[in-house]
Amino acid sequence: MFQTNYLLIILTILTLAISLFYFHIFTKNHEKYIHFWGLSWTLYAISLGFSIFILKYPSVKFFAALRQVCDLFSSLFLLAGTYVFIDKKMPNYWIQFTIVNLLWIGLAVYYDLSFITITLLASIFFNIIAVVTGVMLLKYWKMNKFEKVIIVTIFLVWGVHKAYYPYIYPEFWNSPLGYMSEIILANILNFGILIIYFQKIRNELTESEKRFRLLAENAQDLIYLYRFRPILGFEYVSPSCINITGYTPEEFYRDPMFLKKLAHPDDRPLVNILKESKTLLSEPITMRWLHKNGHYIWTEHHNTVIVDEVGDVIAVEGILRDITDRKRVEENMIQSEKSRQSLLANISHELRTPITSILGYVTAMIDGTIYENDSKEECLNLIRSKAVTLQRLIQDLFQLTQLESGKISFNFSQVSIRELVFELVKKYEWDIHREGIKFELILSNIEKYMDEELIIDIERIDQVLSNLIFNAIKHTPKEGTIFIDFEKKKKNDIKYVLIKIKDTGEGIAQKDLKHIFDRFYRGKNAKNNVLKGTGLGLTISKEIVEFHKGEIWAESSLGEGCTFCFTLPIYSL
Repeated sequence: MFQTNYLLIILTILTLAISLFYFHIFTKNHEKYIHFWGLSWTLYAISLGFSIFILKYPSVKFFAALRQVCDLFSSLFLLAGTYVFIDKKMPNYWIQFTIVNLLWIGLAVYYDLSFITITLLASIFFNIIAVVTGVMLLKYWKMNKFEKVIIVTIFLVWGVHKAYYPYIYPEFWNSPLGYMSEIILANILNFGILIIYFQKIRNELTESEKRFRLLAENAQDLIYLYRFRPILGFEYVSPSCINITGYTPEEFYRDPMFLKKLAHPDDRPLVNILKESKTLLSEPITMRWLHKNGHYIWTEHHNTVIVDEVGDVIAVEGILRDITDRKRVEENMIQSEKSRQSLLANISHELRTPITSILGYVTAMIDGTIYENDSKEECLNLIRSKAVTLQRLIQDLFQLTQLESGKISFNFSQVSIRELVFELVKKYEWDIHREGIKFELILSNIEKYMDEELIIDIERIDQVLSNLIFNAIKHTPKEGTIFIDFEKKKKNDIKYVLIKIKDTGEGIAQKDLKHIFDRFYRGKNAKNNVLKGTGLGLTISKEIVEFHKGEIWAESSLGEGCTFCFTLPIYSL
């Protein structure tokens, strides 16, 4: 008897330990159904504790009543946890049924009814709960069929054993072996519920992993896990790395030092920041990565570091986004702002000189400083000249603004190369000779293509030729020569005419050559005098040529003259 009671105590403590384990799981994961199940098995462990007193004092019905009360609430909490587990709301009639049971037990004890009477209604309740719980798990629980059948069978056997065995074999039920059989069956059921929990966790982890992989493998951003310890290298790289970097995931996995190799040499210290930081990086890291085709792309990294038990960084999780286009826009905005400020400064400078001159001459005439008619006439001519300069500057600025904004209209028409030569170019021959400069038109490279056609706005191209030819006149000394050469070229299956305007002036320094198409830029001649003009003619010419899908550039060396070249596509049927 003593050994049997001792074994009962051990099994009861085991049941209580399992219930405490439930509470431990609850504190870690805050799963509500685990909380209910923990309460259920705690009450059941207390109920089993009353079994020892029932064995020792079989005539005291109070202990049997207390055990039935504990069993009622234990079953109710077990059912409540199961409803939460399958994500259903528990109906109120279960609580009402429990209250009826409590009243029944109270009345049975009060009127000193038999043990069977005290436990009758509760036994029916246990049986129903066991069946309902088993059916709910069978219907809603996602796991393989074999495991499901075993757990549901255990529920049903436990319910039947607990509900009907006291009435079928009361002598055995009230014996130590009867209580031990109930405890053993209950703990088997308890372990079964634990299996349910761990199976659910495994299913959730599997589903979570599937969702993560689906998200990662379909994300446009690059998702990666890079380990520093124990083995250096990429542990995971999403397939989007091919679109962003040109490299396959296998190429990332193959080289442990790939992370540093991809980073621009100037940005490699940023990789160390990932390794040394022991907290979530509050700000994204921006660095340049080498694309497989050889150019660098701008990347933005949102990182989370993974640390070990002593706080050392062992890995970093990252989401990489290609921000090359954004950086390009930012750089363009910065450049545009600089250009705007430069433009305003240049306009102010260009306007200041003629306005100052006009104000000076007008003030002198009003004050009487200039009073002779000849002097007044000369002043008026100078004022008129400055006003014309202002007018030309304003017109050039307006036209350039319209060109750059795409608001200016072009009237395209089909024009043969012959018309371009003899209607536009030849008319400037007289202007060139008038300045004492020789003119040479070279058509030997295009004679047999003279009837090829271009689609151009003839007035705009005339403006380009005018700007370039008068620019050449300005820089060519007397007795010098201006050459205009026409050639037919082909590039990437596109035919085009190349027009060269070459002077024999002093040329342009290499440091100035790359700026000559900038607004208001005016180089210096050999005597370091700033050349005359608004500094907008070449900029306007560039906009017009590019609108025609052509290119314009200059070739020059100091002392060897300058050649301006531009192309126009040849129209093909």
